[in-house]
Amino acid sequence: MGTCWRLGGLAELEHLRLRSWAHALGYRGHILTKSRRYSTTYGVLREERADHRRGAPKPVDGPDTVTESAWRYVGSGYTPGEADIAVGIAEDYAMNRQLAKEDAEDRAQWKYYS
Repeated sequence: MGTCWRLGGLAELEHLRLRSWAHALGYRGHILTKSRRYSTTYGVLREERADHRRGAPKPVDGPDTVTESAWRYVGSGYTPGEADIAVGIAEDYAMNRQLAKEDAEDRAQWKYYS
C-alpha cells in the first residue's frame, strides 16, 4: 500500500489514480480469489471477520493444517504461452471494435438514404 501511495504521488503516474486504489494495492477490482478450489470465498472471509468481531474463539489448527510463513517473489507477467494468448485476444478485440464501427457507419449511411 505504501508503494502504491508513493507512486501515486508522482506527477508522471497521476493519470493512474493509484492513491485512489491504494487500499486495493493498486488493482481496480477484486484482489482476492473467489475460487472455492484454489483458496477461499468472500462468504467464508465475511464469516471469519464476523466471528473475530464477536470475539469467538479461533478454531484449533488440525494435523492437516499447513501454515506458510516464508514468502518469496516468483515473478510477474505472463508466461510466453499466456502472452501469445493475450495478444490473440487483444487482436480479436480490436477487430471486433473495427467491425462494429464499420457496421454502425453502414447503418447510419443507409438510414440517411431511406
